[in-house]
Amino acid sequence: MDLSQPFETERLYFRILNMDDLNDVYKQFSDPDMCSYFSEPPVDLNEAKEIIEHYKDPNGKAYLRYGMFDKNTNAFIGTCGYHYWDQTLKQVEIGYDIWKDYWRKGYISEAIPVILNICFQHLNVDHVYVFVHPENSASVRSVEKFAFKYCEPCRKPDDDVTVCMKLVKEDWANLCL
Repeated sequence: MDLSQPFETERLYFRILNMDDLNDVYKQFSDPDMCSYFSEPPVDLNEAKEIIEHYKDPNGKAYLRYGMFDKNTNAFIGTCGYHYWDQTLKQVEIGYDIWKDYWRKGYISEAIPVILNICFQHLNVDHVYVFVHPENSASVRSVEKFAFKYCEPCRKPDDDVTVCMKLVKEDWANLCL
């Protein structure tokens, strides 16, 4: 599977971010409401460029980030992907962010299965982790729908205000039956 190729779900179009997305990425990662659930502080325009550059060629790397766009309007919805892929431990961490205008509309529930399939099938991991801000109850509920369970962190978190949740490959396979 070529991870750099675009693909679609029912409502979303996924593709690797490029410099045409600079304003959206800057808006997403500099907005105080959005950053309240991130471990990183708000970014400036130059740092937004660095985010796009960092994720531009995912094949063979321990990280990947897709831009998510509305199929009908081409509006930027957010980003999702994985990072901290450890081939030896057969584990990876996923991450996602939805622009606040699209919160609670089911977009992350549409995106998570796509990322999980990439992780379990393409990366061949046994465990997928996610760090969630404890006050982001919508995000916690979203991953709980996919059988994620609270666990000890798979790595040292970037900040102390976070919870770690894990999905085991067998639980994902049972959920997909």
